Amino acid sequence: MGTAKRERQKANRALKHQQEVQAVSRRKLFRNVAIGVAGVVALVLFVWIASNIVGGDDDNAPVTPVTIPATTPDTTPATTDG
Repeated sequence: MGTAKRERQKANRALKHQQEVQAVSRRKLFRNVAIGVAGVVALVLFVWIASNIVGGDDDNAPVTPVTIPATTPDTTPATTDG
């Protein structure tokens, strides 16, 4: 059995090691989340750009006017048998 000082040193070393492991774990988690968010943003940006380039709704196309033939009322007199 060691002295009280040695026991404190061991405990402090173990605590420091545990804190370092937690810090590394936190950095890895942050890195993975950042990569995931960047991937989603890149995918959304790609889809948005592709839809603007290839989009089927072309607002710049000229509108073709539709002509409706004029209708005239029937002005011939109605015949009555009487």
